[in-house]
Amino acid sequence: MDLVTLASTLLFAVIIAKVIRPWLFKKSQDRSLGLPPGPPRLPMFGNLLQLGQLPHRDLASFCEKYGPLVYLRLGSVDAITTNDPDIIREILLRQDDVFASRPRTLAAVHLAYGCGDVALAPLGPHWKRMRRICMEHLLTTKRLESFVKHRAHEAQHLVQDVWALAQTGKAVNLREVLGAFSMNNVTRMLLGKQYFGVESAGPQEAMEFMHITHELFWLLGLIYLGDYLPIWRWVDPYGCEKKMREVEKKVDDFHMKIIEEHRKGKRKETGSEEDGDMDFVDVLLSLPGEDGKEHMDDVEIKALIQDMIAAATDTSAVTNEWAMAEVIKHPRVLRKIQDELDSVVGPNRMVTESDLPHLNYLRCVVRETFRMHPAGPFLIPHESLRATKINGYDIPAKTRVFINTHGLGRNKAIWDEVEEFRPERHWLAEGSRVEISHWSRFQDLAV
Repeated sequence: MDLVTLASTLLFAVIIAKVIRPWLFKKSQDRSLGLPPGPPRLPMFGNLLQLGQLPHRDLASFCEKYGPLVYLRLGSVDAITTNDPDIIREILLRQDDVFASRPRTLAAVHLAYGCGDVALAPLGPHWKRMRRICMEHLLTTKRLESFVKHRAHEAQHLVQDVWALAQTGKAVNLREVLGAFSMNNVTRMLLGKQYFGVESAGPQEAMEFMHITHELFWLLGLIYLGDYLPIWRWVDPYGCEKKMREVEKKVDDFHMKIIEEHRKGKRKETGSEEDGDMDFVDVLLSLPGEDGKEHMDDVEIKALIQDMIAAATDTSAVTNEWAMAEVIKHPRVLRKIQDELDSVVGPNRMVTESDLPHLNYLRCVVRETFRMHPAGPFLIPHESLRATKINGYDIPAKTRVFINTHGLGRNKAIWDEVEEFRPERHWLAEGSRVEISHWSRFQDLAV
């Protein structure tokens, strides 16, 4: 055997040993740890190759086969998944101190200012400070109520626009109409201007805004192999990380433009945060920064703008579109909604926000829409801060948690006739108000 052949053989043997040894060690470690059950795993890849284009369906099938809590090895990352309300309660309530953090994914690094926002930031002092700013200055009841007239104005325009389109006999594109409605609502509160309509910022800026938002959502929802197989980042065959950087630049430019516009029209020092005309960006620009700084850093402001836009645009529009589609497909449900509206509101005025608590059947329709068509198939992933136990199984530190809301809404152990749109399943026997948020049962995460 010549020297070159010997060297090649030895190199190949070292590479094989590097791949197989950790796998064999991991298998023996799995047995000693007592991990939850799960599908068989391949060396290096783990269970990654068992996930297709609809991973929420794949993970739901694992739960059906292996039980309510399933362990997966995704490349170099430990992960668990569940669609069971008792397990979810254990993770999000009883062991919230263990699972309160977020994984540092590449999408979060590129698209959430280095995980510097609230939604995707790991647990720590920065996250606590940013959350406190949101709760004390942006999402207060008083501030949200100050925009009631704006929301009523947008609702009136929505009805007028749909009515005008209907009179022409042409089809109404619900996605466009509802998308513009959601976008205007959030941008009026957040940025102080509309992006669609007669008094809007203009169609070109509106379409640019929508395009950036859609790209951002798509990338944030992607299960990117580079997060689980570091070697994948060297190749990036589909250009995902390159796309993240491109969108990152577009988003940052857009947010910087918003901040500069607000600075140019900045209120005098006598202006008060209690001024009802102040939008969210005005409020953020008026707040002091960290460590005695006079103002918040631009990066922090941009990260919070990003969260507000992400929380209230595509998610609302898509959910409303699904609700309308299901109601159109089920005339019986539409008639019951109309009867309730006639009874509670009457035929001579618009529905107002104060009517909503009294529209119990409509609330059931909203819950059933959430059950069948959650805005995202998973909650934002959590990550364990330390090793713990769930149902007697060992959960290692740094384990990623995928709570499958799509699977929860179709869990046959909880719901019957899971593919049937039936709002009555949420009606309370005693006739009390149907709640849409702050539910006592974690099966309601599906709605």
